[in-house]
Amino acid sequence: MMRRRLSAACLQADPKRWLARGAALSFSRLVVLTISGAMLLAPAAYPVNAQAAIFSDDEARKAILDLRIRFEELRNQVQDLGKQIQALNTELKETQQVVQKKADGQGQLGVQSDMERLRQELARARGQIEELVNELTTTQKRQRDLDQMVDKRIAEVKTKVGEVDNRLTAFEPIVVNVDGMEIRVDPAEKRLFDAAIESFRAGEFKQSAAQLRSMMDRFPDSAYMPSLVFWFGSANYAQREFKGAITSFTAFLKTYAEHPRAADARLNLGLAQADAGERAAARKTLQNVVDRHPESNAAVVAKERLSKLK
Repeated sequence: MMRRRLSAACLQADPKRWLARGAALSFSRLVVLTISGAMLLAPAAYPVNAQAAIFSDDEARKAILDLRIRFEELRNQVQDLGKQIQALNTELKETQQVVQKKADGQGQLGVQSDMERLRQELARARGQIEELVNELTTTQKRQRDLDQMVDKRIAEVKTKVGEVDNRLTAFEPIVVNVDGMEIRVDPAEKRLFDAAIESFRAGEFKQSAAQLRSMMDRFPDSAYMPSLVFWFGSANYAQREFKGAITSFTAFLKTYAEHPRAADARLNLGLAQADAGERAAARKTLQNVVDRHPESNAAVVAKERLSKLK
């Protein structure tokens, strides 16, 4: 109704005054175009990172959802104001056309009053749009900052998860081949065993014996145990600790009689007994090597040593 009354009142308005309002119409169109562009570009410019859904920080996730809601509210408000400005522009155009046709110098005061009201409404609409644009800009920045924070936290979590995976992998059993058999051992066991064998091969028999003894105490249920006992006896024999070697090889044969190292263990036991002066026991053990492992290299060495013990 107000718009209809305004149109009627403007029938007698001064056309020159209406022509002067062309600048206001252009400005209104510019505002509408600017805001419409901002509305179209803003959502694509700073999309919410989809990874935020898996982010464990509840506060950050809630803040992002709140920003989404607020952004929609602002966009709706901008749309409403845009419609209001378009309606005012339409009304101004219609009134301008009527005034240009029927201007007779009468009723200008009423038209001026309505024009002033329209100017105030346009100014108020422009002010509201400026406020909304500022708030949209602030909201976009906050959303972008939160996205960056979430991305950073996700990257940190991934790094920590990777570190945990690496630590877990370091404790997972691995399959190794020892004496022709595949066994599962902890990585720490493998490192210690390899170090002990390396010491033995380097001629550091005392150090090797200490390393092997430490492993037996630390890992009493280790799958390496047969090899630990065998090489511990060998390290003792290499140091001419024959009694210790005899004890180790005897224990090995009692517990691991079918082990691939059994022939070598019997041979070493016989050699240790011979070097310890236990000639009768040595002959019996060496003959046992020949009888039980006739095709082995250990049997060849046993025969040679037997010939010297007779």
